[in-house]
Order: sequence, then C-alpha cells, then structure tokens
Amino acid sequence: MAQQAPTYHIFAVSDATGELAMNLSFAALRQFKIENVNIVRKARVTDHPKMVHVIGEAKKKHAIIIFTFVGQHLREQFLEECSKQQVVAVDIMGPVMDVFTTYLHSHPSDEPGLKYKLTNEYFRRQEAIEFTVKHDDGMGLDTIGQADIVLIGISRTSKTPLSVYLAFRGHKVANIPLVREVPIPQELEHVDKSKMVGLTINPEKLVQLRETRLIKLGRPLSEEYASFDRINEELDYARRVFDQLGNIPAIDVTAKAIEEIATEVLLALGK
Repeated sequence: MAQQAPTYHIFAVSDATGELAMNLSFAALRQFKIENVNIVRKARVTDHPKMVHVIGEAKKKHAIIIFTFVGQHLREQFLEECSKQQVVAVDIMGPVMDVFTTYLHSHPSDEPGLKYKLTNEYFRRQEAIEFTVKHDDGMGLDTIGQADIVLIGISRTSKTPLSVYLAFRGHKVANIPLVREVPIPQELEHVDKSKMVGLTINPEKLVQLRETRLIKLGRPLSEEYASFDRINEELDYARRVFDQLGNIPAIDVTAKAIEEIATEVLLALGK
C-alpha cells in the first residue's frame, strides 16, 4: 500500500486582502513538483491578538508564514511573535518598503489596502468572485447564462482554480464537470457558445493527478477513477461534447500554470 504523502501548509498573512502573499506563494510553489500543499489566506490581521492567534494556528499545523504588512510597527510585532513561537516567517513587503524609503527620500503612508480602495473595478471583481463561487462544479445552472465564461471539462482539469483566477480578474465564470455516464445539463443548450471553452489534458498526466487524489483520500490506486482506459474514455467523451456544443475551443492544460491557461482562455474567447 502506497504511503500517504505529508500535507504542507503555507499561511499567506496580510493586514489587507492577502492577495499579494497568496500570489507570491503560488508563484514560488510552481517551481516545486509537490501537489499536497495547502495555502491558507489570513487577511485583515491588524492587531496583536489576531497575530498571536494566526501564528499559533500556523505552529499547530507546522506551517510556514509568508506575510505582507505595510506598517513597519506591525511587521516588527509580527516577526517578534513568530520568533517567540518559533514559527518560520518571510517578510515580503518590509525589504521593498525599506529600499523605496531610501531611494525616494520619503516615508510610506503605512495604510494597508490602498490598492483596493472602493472603486468600480473593486466592486466588479467582488461581484465576479461571488458569482463564480456560486457557479462552481455545475452549481447555479438557472443563472449560468449570466456568466462571462463557461469552462467545461472532466475531473482534475483545473476548472475550479482557473475559475477563481479569472474571477479575480473580473470575469464571471461558471464551470461544468463532465461525467461520462451523466448527460450534460440542458441549460448549456441555451448558453451563448462564444462564452464556452473546453479543458483537456494529457492522459498520462491525468493518471498521476488522480492517483495523487486517491492517495490523499486514502483510497486504493486500483480504482477505475485513475485507470488509463477510463481516462481515455472520459477524454474521448469530452471531445464529443465539445463538438456537440458547436465545436467550442479546447485548451490543453497539461503542465501549464493557471495564469498561462487563463491567458489562452481569454484569447480563445477574444477577451
């Protein structure tokens, strides 16, 4: 029986939204061929009690922390508390702010979240994120026509992370899972085909991804879910569905970063 791989935890901590710490963590993580890593966003950490709580939680999970505090006082407090609790922490914002202070001969405002002042763009993105969450994995079919993008693919073709990434860029996204034994939702017939993109993947890579998934779930690798024959049948079924829906564009997600796939999706849809 295969030994279950350990799960690693990275806390992305910020006094604002935490998006920068998340993005940096994801970018660095792509350089490692490890899939069992859980990145946890901890936003709006703005006082000492919240710091103590977050650091304590990280310590329990044997996590490391990537943090982006704008205020120097908060950064110093946070590093001191991490040292006290013996939790590894990486300060992303501090060195940059120090260099800018010297170069620009000026002091920062120390006000977090300036990038996300309440603008029309902010509200549009929040609306897109809310819509996308409600239309993940085949949910919300009654309002799928309101989507800007509809992603369609079999299991483990990056539908959900891609949807979330596109939502952060302001696009309302719905994603539909394809299961060979289950007919596609009738609602798709009424959706503008110019919004649809199919996702496909190399079968050998998909076997690896699904085997990793089974290991995490503590299930045997012999399950049909990860068998090569089953996966080839599912990919053939997906191609037939893409043709049935009007020969919609299909993007191969094999070994590609989410940002790269997102760019291909937007180009395919002319966005």
